Amino acid sequence: MTEKKRFIELIGSAAVAAYGEYKILPSLAIAQAILESNWGKSGLSKDCYNFFGMKWRVGCGCDYKEYSTKEQKPDGSYYTIKARFRKYSSVEEGIQGYYKFLSGYKRYHNLIGVTDADTVCDLIRADGWATSLKYAENLKKMIRTYSLTDYDKKVIGKSSFTKMKAMVRISNLRIRSGPGTDYAWTGKYCEKGYNNILETKPGKGSVKGWGKLEDGSGWISMDYAK
Repeated sequence: MTEKKRFIELIGSAAVAAYGEYKILPSLAIAQAILESNWGKSGLSKDCYNFFGMKWRVGCGCDYKEYSTKEQKPDGSYYTIKARFRKYSSVEEGIQGYYKFLSGYKRYHNLIGVTDADTVCDLIRADGWATSLKYAENLKKMIRTYSLTDYDKKVIGKSSFTKMKAMVRISNLRIRSGPGTDYAWTGKYCEKGYNNILETKPGKGSVKGWGKLEDGSGWISMDYAK
């Protein structure tokens, strides 16, 4: 087993085990750990078991260590700051700290239960996890390159639903990050016309349920499709 495969398995097995409690896609956790820790080689991951680049704050329940880090401005330029990062005492504690971090901030709650890897990557960038303008795309690249959705399949399972073609009857139908109006709007619309639906689920705000779009952009209310 290569070094990279061992790292993927280390994070992936922990992410699969944590899914039942936190409902965060394993592929997201693995891709973030790869990017944020440079495959576990960064000083922060080696010294502090912080694989995800999580910053420290008063009351977060762990120690910290200061590092210099680069941030990116909206215009694409970079600047360097000194910041306090969370410090853990073991690999297990560091990975558990990631899930506690996500669950501790309301802005990340829109990630819970999302079953599409591309969507969850877009959401965590929009939620403010990183300043890098290409953060979501870099996560998606890692997921595709290393087939990280294989870990998602272990927790989501395979659906017996047969793909269907649905006619959306209205223009500008909002696309949600999950099956229900209690999931965040992705900022995208489904246009009028035929769309391929991979699966359907019941959810808040729709009598006929919600359909998952094949292009990975999210979910639409089937009340407006036939």
